Amino acid sequence: LTVGDQGDFEKAIEDKAGPASRKAFEKFRDKILEKGGLAEVSAYIPPFALRGGGISAIATIFGYILKLMSIGTQGLLLTGPFTNVMKKYDMNDTFIHKWFDYLAFALSGVDASNTQGAPIAYMMSDLHKPDAVLDYPMGGMDSLIQALVKGMERHGGQLRVNSRVERFLLEDKDGKSRCIGVELADGTKILAKNGVVSNAPLWNYARILKDSVDESKRDSPSTQAYLKVKEQADEMSMTRSFMHLHLGIPKDGLPELECHHSVLNFDHPVTDEQNMSIISIPTVFDPSLAPEGYHVVHAYTAASDNFDDWLPFEEETGKVGSRPNSMASQSYNKKEGYETLKQEKAEALWKAVECVIPDVRERAKQKGSVVLVGTPLTHRRYNQRYRGTYGPGVNPGKDVWELAGATTPIEGLYACGDTSFPGIGLPGVAASGTIAANSIAPVDKQLSLMRELREMGALQ
Repeated sequence: LTVGDQGDFEKAIEDKAGPASRKAFEKFRDKILEKGGLAEVSAYIPPFALRGGGISAIATIFGYILKLMSIGTQGLLLTGPFTNVMKKYDMNDTFIHKWFDYLAFALSGVDASNTQGAPIAYMMSDLHKPDAVLDYPMGGMDSLIQALVKGMERHGGQLRVNSRVERFLLEDKDGKSRCIGVELADGTKILAKNGVVSNAPLWNYARILKDSVDESKRDSPSTQAYLKVKEQADEMSMTRSFMHLHLGIPKDGLPELECHHSVLNFDHPVTDEQNMSIISIPTVFDPSLAPEGYHVVHAYTAASDNFDDWLPFEEETGKVGSRPNSMASQSYNKKEGYETLKQEKAEALWKAVECVIPDVRERAKQKGSVVLVGTPLTHRRYNQRYRGTYGPGVNPGKDVWELAGATTPIEGLYACGDTSFPGIGLPGVAASGTIAANSIAPVDKQLSLMRELREMGALQ
């Protein structure tokens, strides 16, 4: 799906901020996208070439040594905050600065002064290179999930849902801790052949480790490993949480819509609470995702809702009848308060969707429509996210994330997800999973796969 004719975006900038802002953006864009520029350099080392470990990690990137050497001082721009890139190339336009704050926040939950240059430079290439297209999976994200499941099962794997990991099975030997499997919440133990990969955010990961060790054995390798991870988790900041609005509404009478929209007030910092709402209407691309005649709409406040507002309602179950009579009134008031706050916080989302579909509230009342509101508590529950967070934030005194890699202090236990390198956002998380898988596989198998991908044209 073509994003738009070349120049559409630049014209939109001129319409919003004037010809000077357009000229400033085009000059900056061309510098980023020039041959050997930051956008190209940011893609020099593909995730398929990376792995955790020492010498073995060097072996798989050996073919990229010349490219690595050619990066030079641009490496500091890629690993530092994106504002350094704007300063380097004299990007002083106020509107464009706000635009990149928006782009960074949509990606990482923090502004451009706290987001590394590499992912934004890569996004610039993805958005503005000639013939840029948006890849959208027919069947929605579920089609990608099912493809992964199919591949796993074809190789003898098995998917278990509703099977939360309660503990890692650890053993101490020769002064080291090793993970040999996991224990599920129902008591089932699964032993690992080659290793265990955890995609739990660092805070959840530390909690699982706590339940996996005997803290009374303070000097044991497993306990020492847990304490190291706990220290990392305690020091890592986090971004805020989400409100969600899920709708199924009749689409009759609606004009042709775009799929993706962002609504925010540029007069306020993008990081302000509930300032930015993102809207997705996937049925624009794939009508099969909803019954005939309906649109699916998902709107959310992007990492800009405070979890602390919901702490008074953490224990709310809504099952008043299951509690002692003396607790019934208290429980009812708590439930009522939760519903009131939920509707208040959802108002920003309704107003955002109204910018795209002005009569959305009336459509939502029609027969057959669906309205579901999710709070940070919902986000935490269904996504297993500590405090409902979007992911890692920047620690005080720093300007970019400090993230560990795929290997952990425990042999046979690997990490991926947004609290692992390269960090937050779908591309980063996918890359971290690739790196974790590479770290388990023998070097020769990784190199063989890389050769196969090159022959397919899927790897440079």
